[in-house]
Amino acid sequence: AHPGHFEYAFALRGDAPLNNFEIKLPDASGDNVWWVNRPNWPIPREWTEVRLKERHFSFAWGPTTDKTLRDTQFFELTISAGKEGGKGSVCLAELRFRERPAPSAAPPVMRALSPDGDELAAIVDADPATTWVSGEGAWPLRIDLGEKREFGGLTLSWLPGSEPHYGISLSDDGIHWRTLRAPVHTDGGDDPIAAPESEARWIRIDAQETGDHRGLAGIAVHPLDWAATANAFVASVATVSVRGAWPRGFTGEQPLWTLVGVDGGREQGLIGEDGAIETARGGFSIEPFVQAGGRWHSWADVAIRQSLQEGYLPIPSVHWTARGFTLDITAFASGDATASQLYGRYRLTNTGDTRQSLRLALVARPLQVNGPRQFLTTPGGVSPIRDIAVSPQRIEVGGRAPVRAIVPAHAVAATAFDAGPVLRASTGPAAVSVHDHTGLASGAWFHDVTLAPGEMHEFAWVAPLTGEPPAGDVDFVAVQEAVATDWRRKLNHASFRVPPEGQRLVDTLRTALAHMLVSRVGPRLQPGTRSYARAWIRDGAMIGEGLLRMGRADVAAEFLDFYAPYQFDSGKVPCCVDDRGADPVPENDSHG
Repeated sequence: AHPGHFEYAFALRGDAPLNNFEIKLPDASGDNVWWVNRPNWPIPREWTEVRLKERHFSFAWGPTTDKTLRDTQFFELTISAGKEGGKGSVCLAELRFRERPAPSAAPPVMRALSPDGDELAAIVDADPATTWVSGEGAWPLRIDLGEKREFGGLTLSWLPGSEPHYGISLSDDGIHWRTLRAPVHTDGGDDPIAAPESEARWIRIDAQETGDHRGLAGIAVHPLDWAATANAFVASVATVSVRGAWPRGFTGEQPLWTLVGVDGGREQGLIGEDGAIETARGGFSIEPFVQAGGRWHSWADVAIRQSLQEGYLPIPSVHWTARGFTLDITAFASGDATASQLYGRYRLTNTGDTRQSLRLALVARPLQVNGPRQFLTTPGGVSPIRDIAVSPQRIEVGGRAPVRAIVPAHAVAATAFDAGPVLRASTGPAAVSVHDHTGLASGAWFHDVTLAPGEMHEFAWVAPLTGEPPAGDVDFVAVQEAVATDWRRKLNHASFRVPPEGQRLVDTLRTALAHMLVSRVGPRLQPGTRSYARAWIRDGAMIGEGLLRMGRADVAAEFLDFYAPYQFDSGKVPCCVDDRGADPVPENDSHG
């Protein structure tokens, strides 16, 4: 029997790529299961304590109508192949279970203390008008939470002009300390510090520079859900940031997007309604910003509309209109199922009455276009960037294939999350790189142009989806026209005669056909490329119906030829097939 509040704890280390990590608690029947599911989890290489509390377990499956975790019979640990896994070694030690007291629901009553034990009320009084300024020997600061507390993070509010360099430690008794973050080197202002699943009574802030004089207006200690996940942390930061500093999906809005890929390719990109382009499934995005009239414009500062080339081709564009300029963002993919490339194309136009200087920033961000509320198969939201290198010709993120600038940038920048927005960090044409253990680093290309009224300038980049990137000079205008010609050939097998008001319906049918072809992997028809990136016979039958009506019987036949060998000797048709093979789980609509 499980008490109302409990904790499983164990030590873990391993040497393995990303694998799915699951802790399951089945009941005596084995039919009802509660679990902790961490897909594509990075297993630590050094011994690390893992603590799982009652809030981490959710009901997984089973016939019971009472889904509250009370009585279980077994403890199961499962490691299965993730997007990179299926191999490696994992060691587990010191498994233990304990009942724990109910956590306090009241906010902590905090005291801030100097090294001499003097109380520094200005730091914890929640009044931004009262501040504290450090002097020689005034470190470290200690924050007493009054009792051992669980919390999810901190925000340190520094006075203007402060650029502090500090570390943060935690303690249960005020004597023995463990490092939370070291060092933090920021641009001042509000420093949000994610500290998921932290528990301590004492918080210590240590200056990393001698003779440090820094001003602190306050410290806020946040609840567990403030930074329970990377997505939760970014959402917490976004809600107190200027609108447009973060994608709309992190402020509770539904982000819309469309596919960009080739017929039958293994990988596809996305372009969002606001102009960000996701470079691969689960990958980082490249987001535009424009500096005009002395300030930066984001998606939130412009009027936006979207279009498809010729009204139906899978070559989408997002159009920004602001006072004095327009920006047209187009994404398309070229190649075939064996080697394909994703292109981003940008046209910046001076729509004002006078000559003006404009700056286009193309920012590689640790965020997917696929929104943070998407969780199935490919969780959306944050796509960690821990290492990034930027030069005028390339952006390299971790071990991924580089994004290549077809039009080289005039200046570049790369920053860790703690150092503030990358738009403030232009450093000229010299290459720059950063490591950020928070996984929230960014990098940017800056393009500078001076345009006469009505004049426009274009920029572009290319990134490999599969295979090798193109070598040498690239004529992106010619590539886009070749892509359009190929799609016209693929999408116009069926002809329609409709009045002018019916043309949008015909265009929609042809675009839907394009998405069927882009979503498939080789002959494998799939209902999607993110959450539903596998073949169901049910969905395949419906997609096949559309293919037949649109004159693409050849594609429908390829799918049947692909799926038929997976039928069981008994005649049973598996419900779905993916890279792992057939899934034999019964599904009533698999057969008809």
